[in-house]
Amino acid sequence: MRSVRINLTPRVVAGQRIEAVDELKGLAIGLVILYHGGAAAGFANTFHGEIGVDIFLILSGFALALNSANMPLRQFFLRRFVRIYPSYWIALGLFLWMSKRYYGATRSWENIWQHVLGIQGFSRLLYFADIVDAFWFISMIIAAYVVFACIRKRLDDLSLIFAVAGSLTVFATVMYGHNNHWGGLISVAPRVTSFFGGVIAGRLLGSGTAEIRFNLALGLGLLCFYYQTFFLGQASNYTLPAFGIILTWVALRPYLQRYRSGKVVTSAFAMMGVISYEVYLFHQPFVRDYNNYFFIRVLQIANPTRSELLGGVFAGLAVAVAISVVVHKSLEWIYARFGRSQTLRPVAVHA
Repeated sequence: MRSVRINLTPRVVAGQRIEAVDELKGLAIGLVILYHGGAAAGFANTFHGEIGVDIFLILSGFALALNSANMPLRQFFLRRFVRIYPSYWIALGLFLWMSKRYYGATRSWENIWQHVLGIQGFSRLLYFADIVDAFWFISMIIAAYVVFACIRKRLDDLSLIFAVAGSLTVFATVMYGHNNHWGGLISVAPRVTSFFGGVIAGRLLGSGTAEIRFNLALGLGLLCFYYQTFFLGQASNYTLPAFGIILTWVALRPYLQRYRSGKVVTSAFAMMGVISYEVYLFHQPFVRDYNNYFFIRVLQIANPTRSELLGGVFAGLAVAVAISVVVHKSLEWIYARFGRSQTLRPVAVHA
């Protein structure tokens, strides 16, 4: 037996809006906010809300495999571009101006153009978490889209996906480790598997069938994780629990829908999920950097209490959400008014 054919039912129909995806994106951004906001207010990272990033990656891989495998390459990259860059450039410009205005910070042109392109996550450590810490995610998701574009016609071969995921994980770990780049080792390398796990899930649920071939590609792909885990001590700790959160939510949401309070919760997550990307881009500086700035520079409180900082977190989050709504709605209006048919409109289900 050299291969196993997997047949899965029921299938998910491509092109249809999936309410659970919006809800899960809302849950994911809630976890990320818990992580950043909790740290800003001095709380321990007990729940490891950074796992929300992995949920985003899984959902992104899932949506791409479900909807974009057969899309013309030009249309694929155009949709990815309009979904990622306009909101990102607005956030980048805003925080460059604010850091100059309020902190007097200046950056080199090398730093700025790398951030504009979104490749700072693969550059020197000095740029990795500069301007806004969370912007390293832009580099990772752009790289994931490029790799997906290269393999999207062969998604039926799950062995190939395992091989690509394993080899990229080892490559990222080796390169970041060689350059003593702790940011990439902690944030990027362990998360490669989350995106490709989502791709596999999207392929199985979208097409209902795939094939695992017992060949060299599968063997080497799995062997990569042996090398990563036991020789380098870099385990992919986020992927499995992120899938656990997703599956638990999918299983529980039918029960939540039976009750009015449950419907309120799912609706709230869904609404937040629609603007989750923009909230991700805007929230961190407001709940942390400018929270501290307000107390120290404006109120002249050198050591604000935890409760004061927590109040600042909620205020900063409110500002970030308001800006996110405006940016999301404005871009949506522009795409609807000037976009050519559906080509320039980002699909809501995509992360």
